[in-house]
Amino acid sequence: MRMFGCHEITQSNVYELGVETAKILNESQSELASIKWTNGEANIDTGYSNLACDCCMKAWDRLKEKNPMYANIYITCVIPDINIIFHYSDGRKSEHKIELKSSKSKKMPGSTIMKLDINQTLIYCLRPTNKSEPYKLKCSQYHSAMVDNTNIDLFQDRTPRPIINFDNMKDDRVFERKKPHYFWIEHYAKCALNRIDTALSRRSWQDDMVKIMKKKIIEDYIRNTSQDQFRIDKISLQLENTTFTVEA
Repeated sequence: MRMFGCHEITQSNVYELGVETAKILNESQSELASIKWTNGEANIDTGYSNLACDCCMKAWDRLKEKNPMYANIYITCVIPDINIIFHYSDGRKSEHKIELKSSKSKKMPGSTIMKLDINQTLIYCLRPTNKSEPYKLKCSQYHSAMVDNTNIDLFQDRTPRPIINFDNMKDDRVFERKKPHYFWIEHYAKCALNRIDTALSRRSWQDDMVKIMKKKIIEDYIRNTSQDQFRIDKISLQLENTTFTVEA
């Protein structure tokens, strides 16, 4: 799609920009080292965001040199994170965001999933624990960084914040769209059932609650469902699973 002769920026283009921005950030070790990252126990993102915005501007200039379709588009970036406004030659604008995370650990709680776009671009700064070591930055789509190697996640007493993992992030430029909003509800429901069927060294009150819920649902269904309704439900479930397999 084009806007009056201007290339319209997509999430894939923003991802390409994020990869280039991460490269420039990795080249900016002295600037990263001069940032005040914390104040007591609180993390400060202002310095990181300001530097990332500057690097994003430089990255866009690099991309414009390589790709003529960006030639007539300029950008402005504002903090927090990297909020990018693309200015087109026809006077129009579009807004996109690159999420920023930083930690001294390879794993950290991510953003609240209710409002999270898991297809968005993420830059993760792994800060060194020793001053002699470098800062390491990676760029990927958010869903690549999310920890997905467990099927016994606890659901929480607030909207979940899935753990993200620096090592999960892929340094490639293939934009891959994942499932949109609310995919996570089914995930946590399956995890809750897996937990009660798995031998765990540490259990949660949630596990006992899910056991009771499962027992009551099964008892209620058996007690109140006729054979005809059971057949209807079984056929409906089979059709639903077939549809899901085809769509997936």
